[in-house]
Amino acid sequence: MGEDLEALHARFGARYPQWLLGLLMLGSMAMILASTSINVALPAIMADFAIGRPLAQWLSTGFLASMTAGLLLAAWCQARLGARRTVQYGLGLFCLASVLALVATHAWQLIALRIVMGACAGIIQPLAMVLIFRVYSEGGRGMALGLYGLGIMVAPTLGPTVGGYLIDHFGWGAVFWLPLPLCLMALLGAQWLMPSHRDRETPGVDLPAFALLCVALFALLGALAEAQRFGWQAPSAWLPGALGLACTVAFLRRSRSRPRPLLPLQLWRHKAFRKASWVALVLGLGLYGSTYLIPLFLQTVEGYSAGQAGLLLLPTGIVLGLASFIGGWASDRLSAASMLVFGLLVFAVSSAALGLAGEGSSFLVLCAWACLGRVGLGLLLPAMSTGALDVLEAEELALGAGAITFVRQLGGAFGVNLLTYFLEWRHSAAGGDAAADALAFEQCFWLVALLFVLAVVPARGVRSVRS
Repeated sequence: MGEDLEALHARFGARYPQWLLGLLMLGSMAMILASTSINVALPAIMADFAIGRPLAQWLSTGFLASMTAGLLLAAWCQARLGARRTVQYGLGLFCLASVLALVATHAWQLIALRIVMGACAGIIQPLAMVLIFRVYSEGGRGMALGLYGLGIMVAPTLGPTVGGYLIDHFGWGAVFWLPLPLCLMALLGAQWLMPSHRDRETPGVDLPAFALLCVALFALLGALAEAQRFGWQAPSAWLPGALGLACTVAFLRRSRSRPRPLLPLQLWRHKAFRKASWVALVLGLGLYGSTYLIPLFLQTVEGYSAGQAGLLLLPTGIVLGLASFIGGWASDRLSAASMLVFGLLVFAVSSAALGLAGEGSSFLVLCAWACLGRVGLGLLLPAMSTGALDVLEAEELALGAGAITFVRQLGGAFGVNLLTYFLEWRHSAAGGDAAADALAFEQCFWLVALLFVLAVVPARGVRSVRS
């Protein structure tokens, strides 16, 4: 029922894969702009609503957590509703939540709307990788993934850049209408370019498992957030933590026993997929964690305005785009393991250098080290996708794309939360003053560098062969 990729390819001709790739990049960029542009707005939101970092970080982690959960609904939505309707419904709700955020009067309202936006983004985003693998089945997949990476890796950098300028002139509300033009263009393009084929006989989604996953994610994130404020001995910290762990165990046991699990654990039977998952966790932490830390560091410690903090990240977006393009080209020629190891080490050097730079470093020095980190990230994504998905059977691609993206987003959600926890802990331990704040940020950058170095171990085992 409806048009499939073959019918659309026949209608639009040989250039249809390029048109579809452009549409997929557009939609993904809108989602990621929304997820990262909030970071330069955090100081302004904190001042306007009189909240601290432990509560403000929910604007980032709440989005990422609901996005992570929504990823597991993507395969079902694509089969049951079709890619076209999934994108249109998801983007429509996303736009509505963005508009409502502009009239929010309390911090909890903003957080709730960000959670809705994240769920929409999670359902939409995995469809892109699945469609790229299918429409480029005859060749050029690595280059297509590199071009797609240009969008999803540049957007986290351009979001703070453009968002910072708009915040300086129009206030923090600008970050909520920033992605709307891209969303509207993607909505229109989906009507013509997205396949509408759907299978009404698709079995229903495992709602109890989905509920367990959502409770586990938000309970564990809530435990970390409360521990930042009151310590682990407080009931508001350890009770959600215990609940989150219990729900995690129940979710995994249910996923193992169900014939059609929400999270297909059988994918991890492949050694390369297991290894790539560890790299994906660290990649998510680096991508979203650095995009969270750098603007906050620049505004809190260095005294930059939102626009200035975003401006420093602008060259990194250009570098990231070039690196993503090169990474896609190289992934068709080099082994995934070698590219992953090189990208991880490059980012580790960049993060360590930002930690060693210290307070008062020049604009150019900070920008140069941030650019180096984007080179590493740009090389990582195509190699990680190729190394993880090449070992899967054709019928497992949709599940694998959703699962590896789930793991990456999980790393982003918990990465931002854990970095905030570490930042608050080190700030308090060092005395709680301005100097302690600078030292805490430096130690956060060193921690990220260490995690990327450790990720080299599993990265070496990512081989694009069936096991």
